[in-house]
Parts: sequence; C-alpha cells; structure tokens
Amino acid sequence: MATSYADSAQAREWDRRYDAWGREKRAKPHEFHDYEAAALKRTQALADRDIRLLAERKASAKRVAAAVDAIGEFWGLKEASA
Repeated sequence: MATSYADSAQAREWDRRYDAWGREKRAKPHEFHDYEAAALKRTQALADRDIRLLAERKASAKRVAAAVDAIGEFWGLKEASA
C-alpha cells in the first residue's frame, strides 16, 4: 500500500514540476495501441493460414494416394501405370 501511495505522490510531484516548467502535455499517438488494425491483421493472418492449410491437405492427399498406388503395384494388387 505504501508503494502505491509513494508512486502516486511521486507522479503528482513530477506533474507539478512539469507544469511549472511551462511545457504543455501532449498525447503521444505512437504510445496508443490501434485495436482495429490489430484485429484486421489477425483476421488476415487467419485467412492466410486457412488457405495454406487447405493447400497442404490437398498436397498430402496426393502424396498418400501416390504411396498407396505404389504399394499396390509392388504387391501386384494393381497394374503398373504407364
């Protein structure tokens, strides 16, 4: 509890000194988080991930089908493709 009081008192003192110097306090826009831009980035990243996963599943299905065909050909369960 004493720490929060000390921090608050120190902050008030710095504010008083800063105002006493005649400097204006301005908001610094770069210190604020842009939630809309972050949400848009997150949505785009999820869409990109979904597209990539779909392409990976299609490629995996082709590889599995080729492997099954090769096994079938090896054991004589399927005629060799030309």
